[in-house]
Amino acid sequence: MRPELEQLNIKNSEQSFRFFQMELDAFVPFWHYHPELELTLIVKGEGTRFVGDSIEPFSDFDLVLLGKNLPHHWVSVKEKPIVTQKTIIFQFNETIFDGFKECQHFKAFFDLALKGIHFKNPSESIVNRILNFESLTALEQLTSLMLLLQKLSAHANKKLLASESYSHLSKKSFTEQKFSEVNNYILEHLDKKLSVDHMAEITHMVPQSFCRWFKKHSGHSFINFLNRTRIEVSCHYLLTSTESIQNIAFSCGFETISHFNRTFKKIKGFSPSHFRRKDRNKKVT
Repeated sequence: MRPELEQLNIKNSEQSFRFFQMELDAFVPFWHYHPELELTLIVKGEGTRFVGDSIEPFSDFDLVLLGKNLPHHWVSVKEKPIVTQKTIIFQFNETIFDGFKECQHFKAFFDLALKGIHFKNPSESIVNRILNFESLTALEQLTSLMLLLQKLSAHANKKLLASESYSHLSKKSFTEQKFSEVNNYILEHLDKKLSVDHMAEITHMVPQSFCRWFKKHSGHSFINFLNRTRIEVSCHYLLTSTESIQNIAFSCGFETISHFNRTFKKIKGFSPSHFRRKDRNKKVT
């Protein structure tokens, strides 16, 4: 199971980069990669962001630059009522500015993006440049993209996402056949009981082989991946609903409240009740 190769074919298009906006009911699992770099701004949305072996929550104005061939997807939290999710995406080749000596420093920046870069608290000028991009002429857009990348390369508060070991693993994983479907299956059935035996059965492997295979291609053990993803989803419900902690635990696939509490504290460093209380105190102050 591999991440799907998305064919963008920018070379044969009328512009030297691709820019588009999407409005959807939800961002659904689509574990994929492409040789082009991608800059993604989540204008509106909440859920879990997967970049390589990084599993983190995302919300409004989440801004990430992905290097070439880095598997990724954003997955919305399943919730009612449905709130329209909106994203703005730029895709371009790493050689886009090779003819300009003034842009040679972008090479190091693009190399850094091979692990994925999260830009924390992007400035108003960065966000506005992206939001106003569509109104520009083609030439103005090219200039604006160059200036945007310049601002991002100098942005002080940025974080690398995928681990060093995953960067190595991912280059070897594209010849495999199954990972994308398994990844998507897990994300679509987080609220169900997902055991190693069950996953081994649907992938036609023995349990021990499945565990080795999953760790090799995801950078996580199956149980670690499952628990981390469920905890990130539970964080969303803790912050945005008045549901009891027990009900949230069960809706995220945990069979006992004690297992949920232990796992939450191990991953987040404090209990679910402290996490919820801490956020509410922050809003009061």
